[in-house]
Amino acid sequence: MGPVKVYKCLSIADKQKVIAAVKAGEKKKDVALRFGIPASTLSTILKQKDHLTTLTPYSSQIRQKKCEYPDLEECLMAWFTQSRQNDIPISGPILKEKSKLFATNLGITNFQASEGWLEKFKKRHDLTFKKVCGESASVDPCISQDWKNELINLLVDYDARDIFNADETRL
Repeated sequence: MGPVKVYKCLSIADKQKVIAAVKAGEKKKDVALRFGIPASTLSTILKQKDHLTTLTPYSSQIRQKKCEYPDLEECLMAWFTQSRQNDIPISGPILKEKSKLFATNLGITNFQASEGWLEKFKKRHDLTFKKVCGESASVDPCISQDWKNELINLLVDYDARDIFNADETRL
């Protein structure tokens, strides 16, 4: 009985690194050796380079999952990006409601914005919902810098151990 073949699955990010290495002029044989893949796999990756370079390089994802409604997801991602650029906080329920609205507008009748769909959508687009704290988006950075400089002057006469943050203490 011969040696056992061990198959290696590269993530999308790794495949993009393979393409970049070959594009940079590294020998294909050396690239294949470095990534631990046979020459045939390297050829397959290079044949798919146009498609692979358009994908978001998720750190651990092996395959790009296809979505059932690409037009819906494209509209939703454009809306999401625009909303986040305007510092509008977005949560899962808001995203689900907006997706239902887009589905209706696109004439998609059998779409369900379930929790499972939301989780897969977030994974496909590498989204995480984190709590936006404070009002940092509404403050002018120049004013903040001026206040930091003034604060340094105010605290000169105090020891560091006597300085406390009382942001949310309800005093």
